[in-house]
Amino acid sequence: MPLETWIMQSSWAFLDDYPADSFIDKMEEAGAHHLAIGAPFPAAPDPGHYGGAIAGCPVPAAVADRKAVIDAFLDAAARRSIHLYAYGANPHMSGDKAVYDQLPNKHVLHADGSRRGVDSYWGACCNGAEFLPYYLGRVRDIHAAYPQIEGFLNDGPEFGYEIAFDFMADNLNLFSCFGSCCAARARQLACDFTVFERAALDLHGWFRAIAAPDIERALDHPGDAAAGLAAAAGNEAIAAWLRFKQDAVVSHIERLCAGVKAVDPRLQMGVGSRLPAFTPLTGYDLTRLAAAADFLLPKIYLWMGGVDGLYGTVYRWVRTLREWNPGIAEELLFRFVYGLFGFELPSARSLLELTRHVEPRFADRTELTSLGAPFPADFFAGVVAAQVRAMIDQVGEPARVRPWLHTHHGGRALTPDEIDKTLAAATAAGIETYLNYNPIEPGNWEVAVKHGRREE
Repeated sequence: MPLETWIMQSSWAFLDDYPADSFIDKMEEAGAHHLAIGAPFPAAPDPGHYGGAIAGCPVPAAVADRKAVIDAFLDAAARRSIHLYAYGANPHMSGDKAVYDQLPNKHVLHADGSRRGVDSYWGACCNGAEFLPYYLGRVRDIHAAYPQIEGFLNDGPEFGYEIAFDFMADNLNLFSCFGSCCAARARQLACDFTVFERAALDLHGWFRAIAAPDIERALDHPGDAAAGLAAAAGNEAIAAWLRFKQDAVVSHIERLCAGVKAVDPRLQMGVGSRLPAFTPLTGYDLTRLAAAADFLLPKIYLWMGGVDGLYGTVYRWVRTLREWNPGIAEELLFRFVYGLFGFELPSARSLLELTRHVEPRFADRTELTSLGAPFPADFFAGVVAAQVRAMIDQVGEPARVRPWLHTHHGGRALTPDEIDKTLAAATAAGIETYLNYNPIEPGNWEVAVKHGRREE
């Protein structure tokens, strides 16, 4: 079945390569009539749009210099019935570090009980008092300057799901966030944050002193990753801590969506998340979020190496647990990680087998490579399809599940054939639409055209 295809561009640079009508012609080759822009808009800040101490952000010079071209493109897109969405309103994408640094950042709790701030381009904590007023101010700026924008895409907020410390400046670390902002949010949700701190420290300790019977206990325990970790470490407060993450994210998304609708009730709000396998750790409950958002955008990020990819996440979990527990068999650690996430990668029961899928020197790095064995066909028909079915089951309506598909964030980029297999598996599992965030390159675009829904 052809898919309703949405296109997203990460910056305005595509306007350097395509005249407005040529780019829209290209979109229509794939039957795409929705375009999201993942960059700041050239909308001058109005201090009256902001309810906090941060009264706007200057338009980045590279965007301001393109304003005439951007305005002409957006007008042309509207004339040709292209539905326009903004992703660049997100505070993380403001493009001004001095302003962004005014937002409180996330803090990671270390095994010794110390805390360290996350120094990252994505390190601001959404539970900070200034985050949402600043976000909604940016939404108002864009809506006032560009009324043809029909909605907004949101990436995050999310808590981390990686256990390898210092990876991506700990921006994705499981043991975030333990700063004052999250402590305040816990109080607002009637939670005892000190209980969560003790639970996280217990989990830190368990990760570094795993006993084989603990893993067997976790594998025998029903439930999601939160329940599995609590069972393994023998501390139910771990599950409560992870439920708090969900409550905090739901609270933020509810207030964000309500704020956007208050600007204009016609505006649509799409919310991005990780795959269902990881959402119990990141704080995303797709069922509860579906009550607030117009549609959900779970990310189908699959690559090995780099950042965010499914294969790379499994590799980092097993490698880190192996470093902390050299006496535990690698095969048992793989069983634990697979049990935790609820899937098993085919023909991958050792780190060596995983690293076949990336040039070995890139396995622990974030740079991009094209080298490495492709993923087996049964991975797409099995793991990818199961994750898509879980998205749909949790949201409840296939039309409101719009997976966010990308080829890489560093690591081994997926090939056009792998993107083709991904979309074929996702279609068979029931999706009707997706967000194509892939580079517009010949092979990738051929796949987009193949799966796109075109008018006869």
